[in-house]
Formats: sequence, C-alpha cells, structure tokens
Amino acid sequence: MVSLRRQLRKIAINGLRNSLGIASLALLTLLGTYSLAFAAPDCDKTPDAPICNGGDPKPKPKPKPQPIPQPAPAPVNYPAAIQFILQRSDLIEQTIDTVWREFGKGVAAQKIKEELNGKRVGKGMRIKDVNVNLRDITVKEVKPGPAPNQVSVRLVIPQNNEEFHVSVPIVPDPSFRVRHTLTMNLTLSVDNSSEPIKVNQLRVQVSDADVSGSNLIGTLVKAVGDLFTGGSFSNNLESRINQDINLTRQLGGVIKSAIDRLPIPRG
Repeated sequence: MVSLRRQLRKIAINGLRNSLGIASLALLTLLGTYSLAFAAPDCDKTPDAPICNGGDPKPKPKPKPQPIPQPAPAPVNYPAAIQFILQRSDLIEQTIDTVWREFGKGVAAQKIKEELNGKRVGKGMRIKDVNVNLRDITVKEVKPGPAPNQVSVRLVIPQNNEEFHVSVPIVPDPSFRVRHTLTMNLTLSVDNSSEPIKVNQLRVQVSDADVSGSNLIGTLVKAVGDLFTGGSFSNNLESRINQDINLTRQLGGVIKSAIDRLPIPRG
C-alpha cells in the first residue's frame, strides 16, 4: 500500500515537471517571436520605419524640376545697330546722355583736374585746390563717316567752370573761377569683331573762356587768362586724352554697353 502511494506520487511529480517544461518552452517561443517582431529595425535599410523618424512617415523627396534650356540671345549686329540708331534721334540722345552721365563727365573732370593741379602760372605761382563742374550736353551731332564703317560724334557742353586757388607769397591766396565751353569730337569705328566699337579719335577743345577772381594781381590775371584763352589748356588736355590708350578703349566699351541696353533689333 505504501509502495503504491509512492509510485502515484512519483508519477504526479513527473507529470507536473513535464507540464512546467512544456509551458516554459511555449513561453520562450512566444517571447522569441515577440522579440523578433519588435526588434529595432536597421534604419539605413528601412529609413521610413516609424522608429527611425520619430513615429511619423518620412516624406518622400520631391523630384527637382529640370530647368528648361533657354535659347542663347542673338548676337548684336553692331553696324546694323548703329544704322538703326542713326535713324532714331531719341535713341541717339539716350545713348549719348547715358555715356556722358555714367562715364564721360567723370573722366573729363578728372583729366581737367590733373591738368590744372600744380600747373605753374607765373614765377613761383602754381594752381591748387581745383574743383571742376561740368554741365549737361546741349548739342549732340551724330552722322555717318568719314569711312563707311565709321561714325562721327560732336558734343558741346557749355557753361562749365573750374574754381581754384593760386599759391602766391601773399595771404590769402587769390581764388579764381574760369567759365568755358567744352567741345568733344569723336570718331568711332564699328564692326562685328571682339571689340566692335573703337574710338579712333577723341579731341577736346576749350572755347569762350572767361576768367574772374578776387584780390587779383595784374600779371597773375594775365598768366591765368593765357592758360585758358591762349590755347595751352585746350592743347594740353587734348594731348593728355589722346595719349591715354586705356581711356579710348574704355570709352568704346562703355558705348557698346549703352547700345546693348537699347531696344534695337538683334541679329
């Protein structure tokens, strides 16, 4: 009887152990499945996974629009453009005013200043503190020639003036104002080369000079007057400009730039 009880007890314990083993195995299997299902994804391979972007779906990159190629602008036929401008007085005015305002006035004023500053007038006396005031153009003459591919331009700028002092052995130094008319003559060559507009000639003349001042000495008035009215100033300024090769090249480029901005036919 005791032996039978022991056997039944042994069978019961073994059965319980087997049940616990099966349950443990099932639990491990479930945990493994859960771990595989919820393991952290490889964000390099699956960047759209919620855990990889804070829980929100990663927006798809929008395709970049491909620019539509624009046709290259037709090159300017500069001889034809010049002929077109010669037939339109308003375009001539616009071109000349643009070139004078943006380039010519400043360059001419600087050349006058360079010519006058330090200029000797009489024994031991020199010009100093020069201030140049250039006015607007009143006469604009543009015509073809003299050669078939050339254009002649004549500009008149009246009522210009320069104010300056002259160093003398007295105090204060006398001050002067000189009024004059500035005339500029240019000859341009036009073609379709890499430098389509060239300045072949640039002449500057001073006329109608009138000198006035205060505390003037007779010999000093004559010396300053001779500088302007005797032709020395005009000739020296013309020589200074004509010898400046960079200036004439710059002027040709500025004229070309002004023409490029005009509403003229292309090609």
